[in-house]
Amino acid sequence: MTASEELRAKLQECLGGPWPPAGELRPVVRETIRKEGYRLESVTYEVEPGERVPALLLVPAGVDAGRPAPAVAVWHQHNSEWHLVPQRYDLSLGLT
Repeated sequence: MTASEELRAKLQECLGGPWPPAGELRPVVRETIRKEGYRLESVTYEVEPGERVPALLLVPAGVDAGRPAPAVAVWHQHNSEWHLVPQRYDLSLGLT
């Protein structure tokens, strides 16, 4: 087993077993706001049948399905442990 295969196996063990089968995300764009140099899209996607998660997507100007670009994904904590976030940070940054 390679190091990456070993890491994946250990991660899955720690998380309770193999990844569930991938489902269809069924994304829905709720709103698009055009800004200088980018657009902000309010979207939802399905994580389980009937369970949707809201997200914000910032897309540089000129990027679309025909002209893709690299991306950065950031997930904020969601277990109500707000004391872990220094007060100087805007909590909304985790949503972008």
